[in-house]
Amino acid sequence: MSRTLNPLRLLVATPYGAHGRGGIDRLTDLIIDTIDQRGDLDVKAERLVTRGQKSIYWGAVVFARALFQFCLAARRGKVDLIHIHLAWRGSAYRKLIIAAMARHFRVPYVVHLHAGQFDQFWAEAGPKLRRSINRLFVDSAAIIVLGDYGARVILDRLPGLRDKITILPNASTSPSHPNPDRSESGQTRITFLGFLEPDKGVPQLVDALGRLACRADWRATIAGSGDIEQTRDHARRLNIADRIDFPGWLAPSETAALLQQTDILTLPSFVESLPMAVIEAFAYGIAVVATPVGAVPEVVTHERNGLLVPVGDAAALADALNRLIENGALRRRLGDAGRRDHAERYEINSYTRRLASVWRKAARCRGPETRA
Repeated sequence: MSRTLNPLRLLVATPYGAHGRGGIDRLTDLIIDTIDQRGDLDVKAERLVTRGQKSIYWGAVVFARALFQFCLAARRGKVDLIHIHLAWRGSAYRKLIIAAMARHFRVPYVVHLHAGQFDQFWAEAGPKLRRSINRLFVDSAAIIVLGDYGARVILDRLPGLRDKITILPNASTSPSHPNPDRSESGQTRITFLGFLEPDKGVPQLVDALGRLACRADWRATIAGSGDIEQTRDHARRLNIADRIDFPGWLAPSETAALLQQTDILTLPSFVESLPMAVIEAFAYGIAVVATPVGAVPEVVTHERNGLLVPVGDAAALADALNRLIENGALRRRLGDAGRRDHAERYEINSYTRRLASVWRKAARCRGPETRA
């Protein structure tokens, strides 16, 4: 394939940087690694780290450095486009400033909306902040959302932006080895991946596992940073702590090793957009149990490639897990459907090609001039 002499020079605004904790950085790592490995997309992508992995005070230093890096690149004409990963709260405030700088230097930008909480954040914003959020989207060269849910968040407030929006669900790599059939092992492995916090439904997950204490044929891993000791204490009170591993946040290689040994991936969140853990579980042919929040029900179809349970319902979650523990054939059927879906819809190479197409179109737009 022929290559252009001048590849698209892209900055990707991402919170924690390479190997950072969270779905946005995991996706960014996959995108940049795929661009580097393919070598045929005519894109030169660099991270613009906006938060860093240390304290909130150090985060202010990291953000100031990011602004200087962007300003310098823009002044020297060394950036064609900036890709802005957008969540809520601090992320939103930081990205509003970056977008304002992009407008000042007339650098086009793409907004990539991730947070399931952004709808509420936008609704509760004061008039000045709401106007700034509106302008963030209106002046963008393109908007990427993870599903129809994200599109509705924007179009309910800014219906004129329909033509700017591209629906692009998250993606992941395909494992080099398929998930082994562990049905004869005698122990069904249940895994949770994410931040250990109430919004992720972790207390309800522990309660659900407590309802399964009478069974001896399961073991669980609750992996991620956050309220680890509180969650462990909760498990102790239910006399199941010896059956749950709490390894903390896992590196990509550790996550892959865990998923190779997982039979059921559960994510009983109260709020989500589209979690990477579900997409990764599909890649490994793992049966998924989740809640129908954000774009999750656009990806997980009940009884076809996973099971959906009501938000906050520990009893329903326990019933779904119990059903999958007892029925290995159902686990395999759901997992196989998820693997097929991943190959057709959520594989990182096809994702990155689509993303590069959005970038090339967006880069042809010069940013709007700053208004007083």
